[in-house]
Amino acid sequence: MELLVDSQSMKQCDKNTIEHFGIPSMVLMERAALGVFEEIAGFFENSLAGKKALVVCGFGNNGGDGLAVARMIWQKGVSVAVVMPPGPGTVSKETEAQKNILDQYQIPIVSQIPEAEYDFVVDALFGIGLSRELRGIYRDYVTKMNQLSAWKVAVDIPSGIDADTGAVLGAAFLADVTVSFAFAKTGLLLFPGAEYAGKVVVKEIGIDKHSFLEQQPSLYRLTLEDLKEIPSRKARSNKGSYGKALVAAGQKNMAGAAFFSAKSAYLTGAGLVKVVTAEENRVILQQLLPEAILETYQELDIVQRLSVSLEWASVIVAGPGIGTGEAACLIEAILSQAKVPVILDADGLNIVSKHLEWLKNASAQVIVTPHLGEMARLVKQEISVIQQRLIDTARQFAKEYQVICVLKDARTVTALPDGRTWINTSGNNGMATAGAGDVLTGVIAGLIAQGMNPEAAAPMAAYLHGIAGDRQAQEKGAYGLTAQDVMEGIPYVLKDRGTER
Repeated sequence: MELLVDSQSMKQCDKNTIEHFGIPSMVLMERAALGVFEEIAGFFENSLAGKKALVVCGFGNNGGDGLAVARMIWQKGVSVAVVMPPGPGTVSKETEAQKNILDQYQIPIVSQIPEAEYDFVVDALFGIGLSRELRGIYRDYVTKMNQLSAWKVAVDIPSGIDADTGAVLGAAFLADVTVSFAFAKTGLLLFPGAEYAGKVVVKEIGIDKHSFLEQQPSLYRLTLEDLKEIPSRKARSNKGSYGKALVAAGQKNMAGAAFFSAKSAYLTGAGLVKVVTAEENRVILQQLLPEAILETYQELDIVQRLSVSLEWASVIVAGPGIGTGEAACLIEAILSQAKVPVILDADGLNIVSKHLEWLKNASAQVIVTPHLGEMARLVKQEISVIQQRLIDTARQFAKEYQVICVLKDARTVTALPDGRTWINTSGNNGMATAGAGDVLTGVIAGLIAQGMNPEAAAPMAAYLHGIAGDRQAQEKGAYGLTAQDVMEGIPYVLKDRGTER
């Protein structure tokens, strides 16, 4: 699991490293510059002599990093044009020191970007502290850098990107690669910042988890190594060993939602899956998923018999394709009676958006899995507002209603009631397809059924779901990817990480 930081946390880490541990700021700056230099040298296969580079620097320490990079590449034979804004500006003492070093090497600094062709461009104009829109000469610099046909590198974060939200502050540098330091910043992972950052490379510079001191981190993302945390299969076991998932899904003509959630729970490893669905779906589901136990209803008479199924289940899925009319009594009954984790999705969320007290009064742990439209109904905000503050929205909802919130977007954010939050970076645009959310719901259910703690299962499911989609997109391409394709990728990902033995 990888730690992530927002701008405030990173500034505090930097300060703690310098003031508490005594590592000089110039040492950190030199190591940061060396990290950028290594990435540049690697891209050009250590053949830098004769290359032409543009390095645009600001007055803060990000600019100092850039000046140090300019010196390092110049020493390797690169013809470098170094640019800084003209006129008075508050220059940090470290950046002033780097300027003086360039003066001693007689490397000139100019205030306008020279008209020339460059092999690569280094953006060190602004770092993570930027909170205002780019204007004037700064915007002109970024616009001109973006127009150059050269390989582009951003130092720590592309200038113009909000380090916390990924928002574009008027204009932003469009990088091919961003070399970030110590930890990835949330603005590099959230859209649109992720598009401007390009490939994100995190370099160690002497700041690590010890620099958090008393302020422990609460932002994470999962990596391939974390898939090993998924429970392994035991040699001595039976279908009861891997849990029982109850899937309440699918009104008339919506059998697909029930199928995707139920089948995905099976493919993730659940031992038994029971589907509670409309009677009209019986034949379809018996053909599509003969492994499932079916319990059908007419006019929701199932509510009268629900207690037996609730006692049977290890985890409950409620809502995919279930409709928003008479199904409300089914959702209310599940939330008020369940004694095992409940995953509330799709129509279940739309129903609850009109009865939010049901969440506060729920009898068991609830995981909500809204997409942006569903979240807008839950929190009574515009989608555009939620997109600009994904992390805060998920965290606030999780805390207020004491639920696990899996907020689905191009970057899915999973927040726990205690504030711990994961940003998922697996997945691709081919997964923007009908039924993909139902698959994710089934994956969460499959993990919980096997005994995984819901707090761990929710972010893990988002990651596993995305990795399965990435595997299938690599093989089939993104354009024709379907929810069934994503679902069918799950067993291969689980097999590759060694759950079967």
